[in-house]
Amino acid sequence: MKKIFLCAILAQIPWVLLAGELTVLEEQAKRGDAKAAYELAKQYEAQHNNERSLYWYKQAAILSFEAKTSQNKELENSIAQQHQKAERTEAIYGSFLTPYDDDEETQSSVRQMVTKTFDIAPYKMNYLLPITYDTVDHANRDNQETKFQVSFQKGLSDNLLGLNESFVVAYTQTSWWQTASDSSPFRESNYEPELFMIMPHFDTDSFIKAYQLGIVHQSNGQGGDKSRSWNRVYAKAFFQAGGLVISPRVWYRLPEDEASDDNPDIDDYLGYGDLELIYPWKKQTFKVLVRNNMRSEENKGAVQFDWTFPMWAENLFGYIQLYSGYSESLIDYNKRTDRIGIGFALSR
Repeated sequence: MKKIFLCAILAQIPWVLLAGELTVLEEQAKRGDAKAAYELAKQYEAQHNNERSLYWYKQAAILSFEAKTSQNKELENSIAQQHQKAERTEAIYGSFLTPYDDDEETQSSVRQMVTKTFDIAPYKMNYLLPITYDTVDHANRDNQETKFQVSFQKGLSDNLLGLNESFVVAYTQTSWWQTASDSSPFRESNYEPELFMIMPHFDTDSFIKAYQLGIVHQSNGQGGDKSRSWNRVYAKAFFQAGGLVISPRVWYRLPEDEASDDNPDIDDYLGYGDLELIYPWKKQTFKVLVRNNMRSEENKGAVQFDWTFPMWAENLFGYIQLYSGYSESLIDYNKRTDRIGIGFALSR
């Protein structure tokens, strides 16, 4: 008798579990989950409950159609907004072109002037950090300041050498602005013009993606004891491992006359290369930049962490930057900085 009773209990366990699963699926389906409705229909079909099975198959079809319709509406709205934006642009600038209807060359020049289309693209990040704070105290400056960067590039030629390469000129400017002090002076600005060649790896399926060779000048535009500058040639490669982009770079400092060298020991702090790791996830990006002089004695280096995330407008991203180490700026190449900054980025 005990055995019969035990067998009866065991026989009921799968159906108890199934009933619980059906309840969960039904709740999900009622909230608009088309996949849950489809799974629910299959479960009822397995139980030979044709009435319930048919009902949920119909619901799955309806919910799936509604989801696609909603996605299409979002796409249509986005296209409509872009179209309206183009119409507004044409309405604003189009009137300038009327006097040149019979002169296509002049009309092209005027269109370029009024629309400012010069095929210039972002290079490094473009950002504004209204609030940053350095936990390390330095003389004659506030710990709190504003930091921003503008960076753009312009292609010069393509496939000149037959290597599918591109020659590009770029410019980056990073500034530190003492907005917390009374007179709000610009404490430091670094100017970085650059010329480089970039070409893809010959095997597109390889984890090696591209190579970059360039020459870069960097200076702070100041005179006397505050003058800082150096010139480098560099080689950079781009690798991809899954979703992680890995970009090692090595450089060689071009020799200068010792009498005019503003920073002869800059290699002791900035080293001879850096490593950048980039991981995009959904609509966010995570970046880490690591630099080290690779010396066992008097080891110096720096690490920077960047996190960007979407905001309410297209191409506007929230941005948090952490920097710890030496050489955040040229004026501080031999000083340590531990800074956190909060703001937004226009490019990533």
